[in-house]
Amino acid sequence: MWLSPAIVILSAFSVIVLGYSIYLSLQNINLVKQAHAFVGLSNFADLLHDGRAWSSVGKTLKFSVIATFVELILGLAIALYFNREFRGRRIVRTLMLIPMIMTPVVSGLIWRIFYDPNAGIINYFLSVIGLGNKYDWLGNVDLAMFAVILSDVWQWTPFVFLILASSLDALPGEPLEAAKVDGATRLQTFWHVVLPLMKPSLLIAFLLRMMDSIKTFDIIYVMTRGGPSLSTETTNMYAYIQGFNNFNISYATVINISITIAITFIFTFIYKKMTSTRANG
Repeated sequence: MWLSPAIVILSAFSVIVLGYSIYLSLQNINLVKQAHAFVGLSNFADLLHDGRAWSSVGKTLKFSVIATFVELILGLAIALYFNREFRGRRIVRTLMLIPMIMTPVVSGLIWRIFYDPNAGIINYFLSVIGLGNKYDWLGNVDLAMFAVILSDVWQWTPFVFLILASSLDALPGEPLEAAKVDGATRLQTFWHVVLPLMKPSLLIAFLLRMMDSIKTFDIIYVMTRGGPSLSTETTNMYAYIQGFNNFNISYATVINISITIAITFIFTFIYKKMTSTRANG
């Protein structure tokens, strides 16, 4: 009863936005030509033959998969490291959350300064240790995507750490004590006891970060705007270009509801299958 007002409001907004998006996708709306006509599924047919759109899908998956798995591994490693008592533990854990608190635009601007080929701190440190300098991180086709991924990992690894650290704190003590009595090493205890108990939290962290990374736009827009040579042009970036550079609102809507939502549903389905299999097993 207490949740029903919020559920009704959120559901209404979701239905309205989705319904209007479907309406736009069936139209041919161009803000420059002031064209407005019902075209049915022709926008979807155009998408099937749009090589640039499908190329953006590959870049979206590359960005999301690499960033999410690196964040999971680093988040788990940091959570395990902080799962012990030491002096200043609370202060350090609090400082760990600072990147997550920043807005993606601010984070993108900071990393854009770091990556500056002439005055950036990354090239400076590389030159200090003898690995050369003058790397054009955001202007190189081979480096730009990984540079953007690194900035996303820096910002959102604390989010994964927060979930997994809470899971570690809530682990029951009996299985850990039993493993210790049986003479299991730390690695064996982690692999056979801790990791299986943390699977639900790992799956939740994976799903939340994967769905969020698929929708990433602002940090890419600030750092590269899809360049160089479309090397960081994800689906959301391509939809933005179609909608606000080419003023083709209908086609931009089709890109979002056909690709972004489809990818999100696929990973949600995988998560549901994994959780149902675990429950049945």
